Amino acid sequence: MPIPNHRLPKLLSLAVIISLLSACSQSPSGPVELGNSDDLQTQSSPQSAPTPVPQRFMLRGEVTLSHEVRAITPCGSNSQYWLQLDPSLTQQGLGLSASPYRSIYGEVVGELVAPSSDGFGADYPATFKVTQLNLMSAEIDGCQQPRDRTVASGTEPFWGVSVESNTLQFSRLGHNSENVTLTARDISPEARIYQADGATLTLRPELCSDGMSDSIYGWTSNFTKGKQSWHGCATLSADDPTQEWVGNYQGVTTLGDTRLTTTVTLNSDHSATTHYQQANEPELIETGIWQQVNANAVQVMMTRHQGQYLVSERLFERNGLTLTADKEIVNGREYSLGAQGLTLSLMVGSKTDATKMSQGVEGSAEFNPKVDAALKAYLGEAATEVAGTRYRWLSEDLNNDGNNELLVLTDWCGSGGCTLLVFANQNGDWRFNSRISLVHLPFQMSNTTHNGWRDLIMPVGGGGAKASTRVLHFDGNRYPSNPSVAPEVNLPDAADTYLFSDGIYPQQEGVTLN
Repeated sequence: MPIPNHRLPKLLSLAVIISLLSACSQSPSGPVELGNSDDLQTQSSPQSAPTPVPQRFMLRGEVTLSHEVRAITPCGSNSQYWLQLDPSLTQQGLGLSASPYRSIYGEVVGELVAPSSDGFGADYPATFKVTQLNLMSAEIDGCQQPRDRTVASGTEPFWGVSVESNTLQFSRLGHNSENVTLTARDISPEARIYQADGATLTLRPELCSDGMSDSIYGWTSNFTKGKQSWHGCATLSADDPTQEWVGNYQGVTTLGDTRLTTTVTLNSDHSATTHYQQANEPELIETGIWQQVNANAVQVMMTRHQGQYLVSERLFERNGLTLTADKEIVNGREYSLGAQGLTLSLMVGSKTDATKMSQGVEGSAEFNPKVDAALKAYLGEAATEVAGTRYRWLSEDLNNDGNNELLVLTDWCGSGGCTLLVFANQNGDWRFNSRISLVHLPFQMSNTTHNGWRDLIMPVGGGGAKASTRVLHFDGNRYPSNPSVAPEVNLPDAADTYLFSDGIYPQQEGVTLN
């Protein structure tokens, strides 16, 4: 396989490492939109598509337009993306700005693509290819205002309709506001039609100006109620439904005594960073972007390697708390990531120490009759109902009596984590003791004890929970079942032992319960 020389001065390229390990052993027709009000029939790449087709999404932030600069800084971000705009829209945007380089607020729909290798756009991590405008305004600071509703409005006379939950809220000058319950929605590339009893709101994707403000809207609107009709402009809610991907993901690739730790960070502004760390070698860093392909797939595109222009793309499929990619496209050339691919697990809580993790206790996917018997004894008659469950296990002395307890991590998982079963060692037999939900890997076994048993220090996050680190104290009978309500700790002791230190979840590699 050809080896890209620019990727391996002191550190083997990831594709090459994984290959060695293996040897040794048409964009969607509309934007993605959340909001509390609107649904969209999202489209995704067909399974046979040679390259991922990302879903369009809405990016909001400060837009700077001039003859040399066309860029957007997402709200709350220091990153900037070059804007690929229709020339007529660029001219209208320039007309809103009082002076060149003055920022105005913008909401644009489209997708991120690789930056050009030369020209003004080459200085940016990516180009946002705009397919539709939602709003551009020189009179509002949209980053400081909630933009979570679809709103239509007009003048002569003044009127407005907002879509909130399943209700149309209609107001007009000189009349009391009216709420009308929605009965149907028809979402298509040509129009968005909201129907209610005796009323219809229709939005069409066309540039619109109300003639009274320094704003350009991306939709025209028509609202009918009874025999009356009102015309105006509209904007969709500006929420980003793909934010659930945001987080840190980490995996370890092993070749003999060599361990390469890969950490991918997906940020809320759609920027991304990949860190490669190998013992006794300088860390290598790549930067770029990410965007959703479908509900279970994300495209991660790196556009700078150690600050130098390089475009590498991976399509990660999501399974529970893990991301897996089987190939990498580097400057247009495809490289396999091996039979097992690259697997990264969601990291939550405090940042883990890769060196200490390598010295921790890894989970096992090997069948062990004693482990199997203990798990089946716990399940009892329910064992047949959960046949096919996958699990990983390890044994470690939790109560300092010289005998190892059994910890079984199951694939009973949600976005908040997986279920861990703890079995006490009673005269050489493992008997069920504790069931702990919302478990992420790795977690730590502390040298500190409560009621004779070691504390368990667990990261908490995902499923909408704020990332934190919690300590579980044994109460004399069992461990708490929910780490998210356990006491919080700021910095776990570096001397504590990592358990399931390989970060591998049962969905990736586990024993199957028959």
